[in-house]
Amino acid sequence: MKMELSAKTAKAFVKAIENLEEVCLLVFDENGVRTRIVNSEHTALLDVRIPKDSAEVFDFQESNSVEIGVLIADIKDMTKSLVVKDTLTIEYNIGDPTWLILEANGVLKKVRCKNASLIKRHKVPPTEHKWSASIPWKQSKAFLTSCAKETSFRILVNTTWLEFESKNDDETLTARFEGSDVDLHIEGESLITHITPAHFISLMSTTSAKTVFTAKGSNGTVIETEWEESGLKLNGWIAPRT
Repeated sequence: MKMELSAKTAKAFVKAIENLEEVCLLVFDENGVRTRIVNSEHTALLDVRIPKDSAEVFDFQESNSVEIGVLIADIKDMTKSLVVKDTLTIEYNIGDPTWLILEANGVLKKVRCKNASLIKRHKVPPTEHKWSASIPWKQSKAFLTSCAKETSFRILVNTTWLEFESKNDDETLTARFEGSDVDLHIEGESLITHITPAHFISLMSTTSAKTVFTAKGSNGTVIETEWEESGLKLNGWIAPRT
């Protein structure tokens, strides 16, 4: 099986994973490649997919999906020097399952695969959706970066707006989004969830300033996020801080 990625997609894929886990399980099937990773605190889960249509070349002839365990740093080493028009080729032969073959800019690298059977499969947590909104990442990141060292911030949703708020003894930080600007939908009148800002930042690490992500939640429950970036389709789940 073989997949060739643009530099932009390859770099985004690595960036999405490296902030959460060192080792990932790549799953190849007829639709593309996917992986699911969780942070060390088990408070943030990310599902990353590269649809076959996002690849420059995609060749998969197997009848069943194929799982490959890899150290993400091994792939990152090959993406560091990539520029706009470069590509990264990833190739795997099930007849020789020990090695993953990477190629970019005339450099060929054989990577020893990790034992896929020893890598944990992560399940999506139960969710409840009583509100949803399409939120701009630029303003969200500005807020989260400003309060990154705090233990938590609150997401307050009511019928007219959604607000991020971080408060301590010395200051209060807020970012408010009017409902009409973020396509806000809510069941009820007021819902609050507390989240750790650093965990939110790491979950959304591959998101660019112009991206708008969808967020869904309820009252004090898991927040689910969904967005697309550089050919990737991403879903994230972040646990509330209690």
